[in-house]
Amino acid sequence: MIQDVFGFSVDTQTYQDFSFIRNYGTPFLVDAIAEKGLVCFGIESPRYGKLCIRFAGAALAGGAAPQIAIAALRRSMPIYQALYPHPTLIKLQGHGPAAGGYAAIFRWPEGQSLQQPGIQRQPLLSSLRMIDSVFDFHLYAASMGFVSTGFQAGSLTADFAAGSLTLCDIDLYRQMPAVNDMGRMQGASQFMSPEEFILGAPLDERTAQFHMGALAFFFFGAYSSRERAAWRAGEALYRVAARACEQQPEKRFPTLAEFVQAWRTAAGQTV
Repeated sequence: MIQDVFGFSVDTQTYQDFSFIRNYGTPFLVDAIAEKGLVCFGIESPRYGKLCIRFAGAALAGGAAPQIAIAALRRSMPIYQALYPHPTLIKLQGHGPAAGGYAAIFRWPEGQSLQQPGIQRQPLLSSLRMIDSVFDFHLYAASMGFVSTGFQAGSLTADFAAGSLTLCDIDLYRQMPAVNDMGRMQGASQFMSPEEFILGAPLDERTAQFHMGALAFFFFGAYSSRERAAWRAGEALYRVAARACEQQPEKRFPTLAEFVQAWRTAAGQTV
């Protein structure tokens, strides 16, 4: 059934009462993410400013079962709390049971998802600064014992006017030591490391390094292509990104910190 939710259409299997959202302010955006079983709201609050509320518990057509979505959202909250201090991460404001499901409240990230069509390439120096903030976040995450999985362009919101990126989705990140317990893990193939397709493969800093290399190709290559001819950021940075995306983990940099240091050194030689 198509349910009208504050003027937006949401395809649900059964009626879901979203009236609790009004307690936080006026909705200006409603977006269903069926594969995760989430309904996301943009809220304008006179008291708190702009908020993003993610709700699990609605039975979305073709989506994850409500109880699975609730458990996944609840399970991700300690990750956001542990990594809250880093400025690149979206800021969790609160979470808890709501309307028979579970809700998480974040500050609204200004900008547009990198997954949206029509994203325009930015000047080299601006792009280098933006991508470095994401590298820095993952260094911090590794220092706190977390490895990225499920990383993709849609995880990031870009505010090009401010020259900043916000990492909005770390729901699937894992505490190290971690292994692939799924076979083909969740995520966008363009950003996934080979070990995210191999049952029992270890997931560690070299996995996160692969994600950062793939992000570099997204910014400075032809998005999904890793061909040298499409690269626009100089030979030194290309070599660093290509090594980070080696198919065999042992051919990548030994640690995420060594990759980031090599990247920053090459960036200093490029600009």
